[in-house]
Amino acid sequence: MDELGRATSSSDGFAIAWSCCEKLLSLKAYTIFATHIENLSELATIYPNVKILHFHVDLNNNHIDFKFHLQEGPRYVPHYGLLLAEVAGLPSSVIETAKMITSRIAEKEVSRMEVNCLQYYPVQRAYHVAQRLVCLKYSNQDDDTIRQALLNLKESCITERQ
Repeated sequence: MDELGRATSSSDGFAIAWSCCEKLLSLKAYTIFATHIENLSELATIYPNVKILHFHVDLNNNHIDFKFHLQEGPRYVPHYGLLLAEVAGLPSSVIETAKMITSRIAEKEVSRMEVNCLQYYPVQRAYHVAQRLVCLKYSNQDDDTIRQALLNLKESCITERQ
């Protein structure tokens, strides 16, 4: 799915995209969902079977360099839209006002994301461990390889707790 809900208001577009993601999750469908709606990455803090990927972008002196290299995790490019607005030639006074507005909005969103991550991380971690155990249970690997994978999993859990 690509940019679902994009041609409507921000709140409606976000709501439509979020709702569709939840529906797909309930169907247990494997889905690739492309979007610029950064808040959708919050799904990964609630649903342990959501994986966030992004295409790498380098920023050098307010110049955007698209690398077309897929990487794990969300990628936040600060003021991506504002950088594009500058390239498009919007007046600097408009861009400065937009920067002030977006920084106030971002402060609220960051604090909400931190609360969600802290609240749901233990559930997400337990899911990932259970998922690895199920994969090992049905693996065709030899006993030594499975034993080593279990030791690695144990070590990663111990390391994370410290």
